[in-house]
Amino acid sequence: MGEVLPFDSIGGTTSVLAVPGAFGDLMLSVTVLTSDDVEFRAGAVPLEDDYGASIRELYTRLAPHTGKKPVLLLTVAPVIENSCGDEFIEALDAASGGVPVFGALAASPLTDLSGSAPCMNGAHHANLFTLIAVFGDVMPEFYHTGIPDDRVIQQNAVITQSEKNLLRSVNGMNALCYLETIGLAEKGNTASGIASIPLILDLDNGMRLVRSIFPTATPEGYLASNGYVPQGASIGFADCNAEYVLNSARQSVVRPVAASGRKCALIVSCEARRWTLGVRPTAEALEVAGGLGTLLPYRIAYAGGEFCPVKTRNGRLVNSFQNFSMVACVL
Repeated sequence: MGEVLPFDSIGGTTSVLAVPGAFGDLMLSVTVLTSDDVEFRAGAVPLEDDYGASIRELYTRLAPHTGKKPVLLLTVAPVIENSCGDEFIEALDAASGGVPVFGALAASPLTDLSGSAPCMNGAHHANLFTLIAVFGDVMPEFYHTGIPDDRVIQQNAVITQSEKNLLRSVNGMNALCYLETIGLAEKGNTASGIASIPLILDLDNGMRLVRSIFPTATPEGYLASNGYVPQGASIGFADCNAEYVLNSARQSVVRPVAASGRKCALIVSCEARRWTLGVRPTAEALEVAGGLGTLLPYRIAYAGGEFCPVKTRNGRLVNSFQNFSMVACVL
């Protein structure tokens, strides 16, 4: 593809794609962003030992040529064992001072996301981190689904020990033992489908983070998540079924995007939402495609995790990495 297109491109593998007039699980889509008064600079870097340093170097390479900060960063990032999207957000925030970040972890049709890979100009690699820095006259708007309180089964529990995305203990007991006390694990094994039961983290600043838990515990009874699980966060689990997935997409993404009056929409949804739909795994993408119709160009893709700015309790927009969400950036 890099030899055919006359411009730089970034992208990644996914399980389902939808654009106006086309939908499928074995499809290639190309979204072209262009403007007379907006500049796009793309780059990529393989992530090896020091992820943060590599990402900061990539940002520095793309950003300072104009003497101005970009207004938006678009990324497709890799799924790396023992790492998570929060590390990528931290590196970009440190380099940019908080420029909004929107994008996804690459995905695949497999529940362990094996075979997923980002790409740039047609070259793909499982550990490639890609980035587009957007400069100029553009004011992106962001929308995302949330999980309301009435969907959360509060456990009156607090994370008492964690390390990045490793949940070690809750209420003073190891994570697996805690799951056993609430019926989500038995005899040392997590419940079937645990990856599709969202873990809810409520932080002191009012932000709500949503995480997916990997099914297999460590020998110590620790559990890994697809994102940071901050120590001190209050936790609960959400009851999210197919009806919730479709309603939340309709209310929090389709309606505001349709009413935005913007020119295009980039939409990302979590693989865990697709798994929740059971025998109708494409229902959410079809719901969004049907709701937007021909109102504006859009692209819907699925992800192993989603990057999208969200508001804190005081209204400040901060970059966030989420699971089990649908997010949209409209331009």
